[in-house]
Parts: sequence; structure tokens; C-alpha cells
Amino acid sequence: MIESYSQEEIEVAFDMFVKGAQRVVSDYMEEVFPTLAPKTLTVDNGRKYWKVVVSSGGLNHSVFGFVRKSDGAIFKSASWKAPYTKGDTAIRGYVTDHSGGMEAVTPYGIVYVR
Repeated sequence: MIESYSQEEIEVAFDMFVKGAQRVVSDYMEEVFPTLAPKTLTVDNGRKYWKVVVSSGGLNHSVFGFVRKSDGAIFKSASWKAPYTKGDTAIRGYVTDHSGGMEAVTPYGIVYVR
């Protein structure tokens, strides 16, 4: 049975997801590349999706992943503007999962396959 969450619950879970993803990225960079500039995650608030963007030193930007606002579904990026939504494996997890969606996170972005 799929649980139903309020928009407020999804937004709180998304905030925790971004904080957790930032921790994964920061810990990895500190351990593996301690002399490089830290990477920072920011959120672009779209109409249908939140786009999580990773930047390094303010110069390089790339899409970390997308989260659908209506249900908290996590997607990898298809391009700068859109998530990958085709096929049965498009959804990589939900921010409302027991892990807070952290099973879908790698230091480089959202996992390719589940």
C-alpha cells in the first residue's frame, strides 16, 4: 500500500533529503579530494520539480537530480532542464522513504539503476 503524505510532509522530507545529500557529497570530497574547493548543493524551485544543483567554487554547475513536488519521487537528470522519467526504473526512490531517499544518493548524483 502506498502511503499518502501531505505537501508539508513532502517539503520537510525534501529539505532533510537535500541536507543528507550535502553531507554525502561533503564527506566524500573531504575524504577523497581534501585540497579541492567544496561542492555545494542548491535548489532551483520549478513548477513541477525541485532541481538539485551541485556547484564547485561558483564556476561549475551540474544537475545532481530532481525531486517531484507532488509525491517526493527522486529522479536522475536527463538534461539540465528535465529529469529522466521514462521506463519502469525512472523513479529512484522517495524522499519520504524510511532512509529519507539516501539510498538513491551517491557523491556524484542520483544512482543510475536501482
